[in-house]
Amino acid sequence: MDVYSGPGWATLSVDERHSTSADEQAAELVALLTLRRSALDALKEAGRSVKVDVAGVAESGSKLALSPGVLAGLAELGLPVTFTTVRASGEDEEDPLAWLG
Repeated sequence: MDVYSGPGWATLSVDERHSTSADEQAAELVALLTLRRSALDALKEAGRSVKVDVAGVAESGSKLALSPGVLAGLAELGLPVTFTTVRASGEDEEDPLAWLG
């Protein structure tokens, strides 16, 4: 887990150095955030934007799978979940939804 912050923002990051798959990374994040549920609720009540962003490299034909348990854990947190993807080359696909297969 890494924490980065600046004026008015902070991010908690879980990556492949700690877990090998996206599902394991998301499960680790759910566990961390569940332990800090009251702090998350306090941030939301204070009007802060709090979300989970799943980010990574997605090439044509690649897949991202999150288990039902991890998805349920994310839902229980009551936070918006977004997905951000880039290509390893940094170039956009001709079809922006091509990574969906």
